[in-house]
Amino acid sequence: MGKRVLEISVRVVERATIVDLTGAIDLGNSPVLRATLFERVQTSSLVALNMSDVRYIDSSGIATLIEVLKKARDSKKDLVLFGLGPAVYDVLKLTNLLGVFKVVDSEERALDAAV
Repeated sequence: MGKRVLEISVRVVERATIVDLTGAIDLGNSPVLRATLFERVQTSSLVALNMSDVRYIDSSGIATLIEVLKKARDSKKDLVLFGLGPAVYDVLKLTNLLGVFKVVDSEERALDAAV
């Protein structure tokens, strides 16, 4: 089985940070994702995760998202997920976490969420 790869790219738009994720989020790359998102939560009032190109997420990836959400809330910041494909949506639904995260369908809506 090949190593799953996650590409992380960061864009700052207005007063928000958009984090574009491509690939798979798993035990191997969750620590890098966590470090990146923790850093962004500290420097931006809104962090929006573009999940449209995430094809796979495992329990460690979900745990990372929850940790980042908690850090954002503790810091009075917003974390928004957008563009969820079936792989991510189904996992969040199965784990009853859809209602825990702020989930919208587009980058524009994610940016509006900061208002």
